[in-house]
Amino acid sequence: MILTVTLNPAIDKTIEVKNFEIAQLNKVLNTLQDPGGKGINVSKVVESLGGKSIATGFLGGSAGKYISDALERLEIEQSFIRIQGETRTNMKVFDAATHETTEINEPGPLVTGAETEALLDKIGKLLKSGDILVISGSAPKSISSTYYADLVAVGKNAGATVFLDASGEAFVEGIKAKPDFIKPNRHELEVYFGHEIPTDADLKVAGAHFIEKGVENVFISLGGEGAFYCDKDHAFRLRPLKVEAHSSVGAGDAFVGAFVYGLDRELGLNDCLKLSVATSAGAVMTVGTKPMNVEWIMNQLDLVVIDQI
Repeated sequence: MILTVTLNPAIDKTIEVKNFEIAQLNKVLNTLQDPGGKGINVSKVVESLGGKSIATGFLGGSAGKYISDALERLEIEQSFIRIQGETRTNMKVFDAATHETTEINEPGPLVTGAETEALLDKIGKLLKSGDILVISGSAPKSISSTYYADLVAVGKNAGATVFLDASGEAFVEGIKAKPDFIKPNRHELEVYFGHEIPTDADLKVAGAHFIEKGVENVFISLGGEGAFYCDKDHAFRLRPLKVEAHSSVGAGDAFVGAFVYGLDRELGLNDCLKLSVATSAGAVMTVGTKPMNVEWIMNQLDLVVIDQI
């Protein structure tokens, strides 16, 4: 079973314009509204690929009800903690001329100590040995970054495989509990280490740092250059597919969703990596976080290039 955790869900509202201009009147071509938040996006990808997951985290207010109702329509199982605060709404402005996306994110609601404890308790009860726990995205400001280590620990104590996709202090704190998988991007690691990571050799050194800390599998997102993966025995560059990108929103979540889907189906490492690359490419070809063309994704698997380094 795959359990996704979204501490700071959102209604993702995407507005499509052409030749977006700051401080000018921009006419809207199209609008999309989706249930969002990184963990929820992972659940949507798993569902699109034919798998099943349970989405959990915090939901509150009318926006929370909208997300809950939308997930029900998508037939994604959910088990959220209902909070007093109002779930946030995030705005994305997609420029159809340049294919650039401008994101405007709300900080999120106040979450109480009792509510954070309730989520830890819920996760502990939902998980069993052999399950997969995905902890993805940011937290409202009222939640300490140390909470990520608590989430990882709950998963590890239950015997689950834990995938942490977080940044900043949440990442720093979360890795202390030794998740099984992490997925920072190159820029985040350059901030973490205090220097640039320009070459494959540098990526291997960065990956080895976390392996030594007890993280068994390290992904490093490289944006348009694909991704890097290593464990104690392997180091790979995952080359991106050449596609016409419409939006990078949700590409990282698609990568994670495809990987944990493959992991849950007990696919081999190489097959999981290929599926992740192809699914991520499928995601950048869509606007917003809409479902991808799964048939297209499956037809791309043999085209994915993975180089051992």
